[in-house]
Amino acid sequence: MTDSCAKLLADKGLTVVFIESATAGYLAHRFSVSPYSGDVLMGSLVCYDVSIKKQILKVPSQLIEDCTPESLEVTRELVIKAKKMFEADLHVACTGLLKPSGSETEEKPVGTFFYCIGYQGEIYDFRSLCHGAPEQKLRSINSLICKSIIEVVTSHTA
Repeated sequence: MTDSCAKLLADKGLTVVFIESATAGYLAHRFSVSPYSGDVLMGSLVCYDVSIKKQILKVPSQLIEDCTPESLEVTRELVIKAKKMFEADLHVACTGLLKPSGSETEEKPVGTFFYCIGYQGEIYDFRSLCHGAPEQKLRSINSLICKSIIEVVTSHTA
């Protein structure tokens, strides 16, 4: 799925930057091994620890405290901050609960991921629940994000 997504971006002359928390560089890694990586991948900033979200990306502490580091609100803020820091056509942020010991609850169990895609002045929000071992969850969320990027980009060109 990554190659299909990267090819679409390359064919359209689009670039992408990732802001990764739970995925810890996995998304950028998957794009880096695509034959189209040099055309589309700008890079990735890993903000696995909340201190990076606060100190580097300047996500307000109150937002993190009110919503938790693994939330749609914080993920959306990561895209907003990324757009100010990095020149790219797409800004993709992902947070979530890859394994226990985050902010999991009954309503937000382990395996919950939030991701947002910033493209052409809009931010698209997504929430997904992935199952299996951490490696399987990473493969699943990568596929879901790639599918969503394809949908977002193609919806703007239809």
